[in-house]
Amino acid sequence: MDFSWEELTPQQRARHYADWQAGKGLIGGDPTRRPNSDTLPSWAMDRSIVRALALDDPRVANGERFRRQIASPRPLETEIGFGRGDFLLDRSTRLPERLFVGFEVKTKAVRLALRRLENQGLQNLWLSDDDARVGLQLAIPDRRVDAVHVLFPDPWWKAQHKVKRLFSPPFVDLLAAKLRPGGYLHLKTDVQQYGELVRHLLSHHPAFGNHRPELAGSVGPYRPTHREQWCRENGMPVWTYYFPRRNEA
Repeated sequence: MDFSWEELTPQQRARHYADWQAGKGLIGGDPTRRPNSDTLPSWAMDRSIVRALALDDPRVANGERFRRQIASPRPLETEIGFGRGDFLLDRSTRLPERLFVGFEVKTKAVRLALRRLENQGLQNLWLSDDDARVGLQLAIPDRRVDAVHVLFPDPWWKAQHKVKRLFSPPFVDLLAAKLRPGGYLHLKTDVQQYGELVRHLLSHHPAFGNHRPELAGSVGPYRPTHREQWCRENGMPVWTYYFPRRNEA
């Protein structure tokens, strides 16, 4: 298992960016290479679903409604990998004055969360089955996001799956571009080595400050994810980090 966080060599860093540009590691593959990637499936039409490459699908108003809401001055939060949606649905209910966008690559989980969203009548939440490395990049304007929540990301244990890990130098660049100055990244993990890897990547990026535990107050009360609840019940430790987006970078 390689969760080392030593300084990358120039060759290793260049490899990360080359893999990113080639679309390697994207869950479900590179959507730009899939047929009909510019249209929404029938189950998503005129519902609170968005796909970055289908924002201009002429058959539905999803993209138009999404862009109109994103263009508003309301604070925006995103969750990457929302799973069952417990944290995201609870947070959008607690904070109706804010907008929320959730990314989850498992379409079955997205459809389940969509039914829950509609049953609760939420009007401030959009869901996407895009890999966030595509959706966040193409659908969200730069410096628009107030908070990014990444709760228990898949560690991708096997060496050959390392390229699929969410956190890499180009992904940190993406976070820096999308978070507004004064915004923050909220990370939880039950793999300490992964948390320290993320800490290393962000501490070496000029756009981010060091972990600030006091930013927990910005999250406030919340409903834990299914994974966090399991950890609590089984006495497993959880590591939580809050990284502020600097104003000057």
